[in-house]
Amino acid sequence: MTQKNELQEDLKNICAQTKGQWLCYDEIHSENMQADTALYVKELKHLGYSIEELLALRYLNFAYGGGLEIRHQEEAMGAGYTLNGKNNKKLVILAGFSRRKDKHTIYHEAAHLYQFEYNMFNVRYRGEYETYLSETHANAFAAMVLLLKSPNILEYKKQKLSLFAGAVDTVNDKRKKMLYYLSLPIELELIKQIRRQGRKNVCDKFSKKGRLDFKKIAFWTADLVRKYGFSREEFSDIQKGKAVLSYELLKRKAKAYRILGKAFQYYERQQRKAQDKYHDKIDGIRIEKIKEKLEPLPSNNKEAEIINSVCALDNFQVKLCEKYGLFDALVCVTQADVCQIPDKFKRDVKAIEDIVQTVEKMKTIYQKWQQEPYFHDLVSKLLFVNQRDEVWQLKEQKKKQIAQKNFEFGLSNKR
Repeated sequence: MTQKNELQEDLKNICAQTKGQWLCYDEIHSENMQADTALYVKELKHLGYSIEELLALRYLNFAYGGGLEIRHQEEAMGAGYTLNGKNNKKLVILAGFSRRKDKHTIYHEAAHLYQFEYNMFNVRYRGEYETYLSETHANAFAAMVLLLKSPNILEYKKQKLSLFAGAVDTVNDKRKKMLYYLSLPIELELIKQIRRQGRKNVCDKFSKKGRLDFKKIAFWTADLVRKYGFSREEFSDIQKGKAVLSYELLKRKAKAYRILGKAFQYYERQQRKAQDKYHDKIDGIRIEKIKEKLEPLPSNNKEAEIINSVCALDNFQVKLCEKYGLFDALVCVTQADVCQIPDKFKRDVKAIEDIVQTVEKMKTIYQKWQQEPYFHDLVSKLLFVNQRDEVWQLKEQKKKQIAQKNFEFGLSNKR
């Protein structure tokens, strides 16, 4: 089995060849949300991404109680992604190293580094079909590397089951996004060629100084994709739901492997449980910390009430950003403007109702305090990413002041 140190060494070599860097989600996923996010933002700044761009791209979220947070739901489940920045710098965001799925993800994302470096499949300017080619190639590259790394026949067979199980999942008409990952035809051809030539011979062919030559594997699997992948016309027809003979045959083959695939998927699910518990535990602690932050100040004076109201406005804005991608609700409220509902929710009655009600709550708060200069000063801070945290820091300071006064009052009463 490929161990963490070996995976990291492979990543180091691949990054050296492709001007890339990598960042592992598990390595930074801690109870300290701000520290995690600060490291993530620092790495992405090297690629030329600003915080505003990361928010717009949905790689970052506004967090309840102030600060920013990495969008970590997919990473916790084992997903990864590759970003191409300015000056051809590249960054791979990985989920972890321990699960079998993580290993496939690592080499899948490594393939994207080669694609960006050599503009394989016109990846820098890709459309729908180019996306299919690049994702299929990344799957084929990962399959090839993991098959060649299998230490014995039993492990080789297990790895084959894993690949087929993954491929079965992707052949699914209901999840249109999965069409981009239809790599089963290429993986079948890849395994056929390895079996025909002998795994040791193929290993020797794609090795350099006792290590796998990843660049050579990347180009060879790219040729396989061009030869055995769907044509542009076939892929377009599959997207439209038209009957395509090669696709129907592929679905039958996938169905034939389903029993083997499901058996192995059960094993993988068991393997993921410990990792999921780890993430759940950290997220639970973080949620408790956020709940503590969200506790309103005792509203026994006007200043505390205003701070509470501004923090409530911020939380409503965070909700609208997180659930509906609506970034300008607060601006609309302050300028007495109409808040535009995003196109994707225009037919969703529940979403529209929720958005309208939330905006109305924001308006009620704003109208109550709009004559107060202090309120306007705090709201103006919310409108800027870098100043938003000042409001929450002010709330923490006020909370300490109130606690100190209560303590001193308690002491004086005792006397």
